[in-house]
Amino acid sequence: MSAGDPYLRLAELTEAERDHAVAGRVEELLEVQAQRAALVAELPARAPESAREHLHRAAAAQAEVTAALATAMRQVRADAVRVDRGRTAMGAYLPGRPAAPGLERRG
Repeated sequence: MSAGDPYLRLAELTEAERDHAVAGRVEELLEVQAQRAALVAELPARAPESAREHLHRAAAAQAEVTAALATAMRQVRADAVRVDRGRTAMGAYLPGRPAAPGLERRG
């Protein structure tokens, strides 16, 4: 990673964040996000024209981070729904469970 140009470093950190997000490396992703947030906090409110290329790289990588995290969230949500449905189905097999309102237990 570059130590000199903070905008180059921003692009590199965002690309590392993308790589971790795509690979599902959550701990590493969080570390890089913290480094990037600290760097952004130190940057001036208006970037110089010379930072344009690095900011475009960072923006492109950030779009990929967002897409990777959205995909991961959809997968987690789908997994949670499957677990909940399975839990509900398994509950029907519990002994001594009271009958649903309006239904009587037989036999």
